[in-house]
Amino acid sequence: MSGRHPDATRRTLLQASAALAGGVVSLPRRALSANADRVASGRRFAFALIGDVPYSALEAQWLARLFDDFDRDIAFAIHVGDIKAGWERCDDALLAARRALLEACPVPLVYVPGDNEWTDCARPRAGGFDPLERLDWLRRHFFAQSRPLGAGVRRAADALPGFERQADHTPGGPPENLRWRHGAIGFVTLNLPGSNNGLASEGLGASELRVRERFNAEWLHEAYAIAAREAQAALVVVAHANPHFDRDRAGRSAPGASGARRDGYAAFRRLLNESSDAFAGPTLFLHGDTHWHTVQAISPKLTRIEAHGSPFVDQWVRIDVDADAREPFSIVSRRIAAAQPTPP
Repeated sequence: MSGRHPDATRRTLLQASAALAGGVVSLPRRALSANADRVASGRRFAFALIGDVPYSALEAQWLARLFDDFDRDIAFAIHVGDIKAGWERCDDALLAARRALLEACPVPLVYVPGDNEWTDCARPRAGGFDPLERLDWLRRHFFAQSRPLGAGVRRAADALPGFERQADHTPGGPPENLRWRHGAIGFVTLNLPGSNNGLASEGLGASELRVRERFNAEWLHEAYAIAAREAQAALVVVAHANPHFDRDRAGRSAPGASGARRDGYAAFRRLLNESSDAFAGPTLFLHGDTHWHTVQAISPKLTRIEAHGSPFVDQWVRIDVDADAREPFSIVSRRIAAAQPTPP
């Protein structure tokens, strides 16, 4: 049910009021007050997860519809990257148009770069761009200011408390690595793209990955240190790529003597497993990349959630948070009405 239909919301409130007046529903005033206090303090809230969309002009219309479908209590949204298809050109005009779509989100929106926006731009059908030049363009146009995207968001303080970039703290740090806190929950994003973490992309290689891995590791260590110091109830880690945790179980986490291709995500998986295990609370890892919504327990303290993606452009994920609950995260897949957008 969409939360942005005032008439429906008004009917629901009127029905609830009538039930209360007629004695059908009875809730202790103290319980209602306590629940309201928890919502106001940020210990209870909800956010939206999307990613790998849009992959065409038609899907761009669906993205606008997804935004319209967000419930009124959605505090913010996270887009886990790939705002264009791999076969679309990585030119300035297209990226700027997709940025404008994200800026139209009615709530603060945090975006992490996907491989289609930079690492894969060297492909001929994507325009044959220099991937590092495209990453620099993203940094200058998506991450120039320390604030999330979204309609009406002008300052980070207006939207997400403690919102900051790694570049604000570390000389030469990537501005796309972000963190913030909502109530008792910490959030941190990392530049972890698909295409084997960039190793499968022309113009990139092990040296670029080493630099990025170092910054990512420092940023993640800081996020866990802050979470422990502030006694945060949980930490949410966000990136684009599916790092394939199954490879660890299958014993395929690193190339063997046969010279098999290096696993670009092995170091990240190891770091996240170790860090989440040492942290007192649970860790939620959000990502996109493989376009298949999944909820998977990696360990007793680590759960991964993959967003929907193209062609499933009529679906999004609602994540409810209750910092005082034993299991603080509740995940629901949502689907908007079946009416088709008008082709461009």
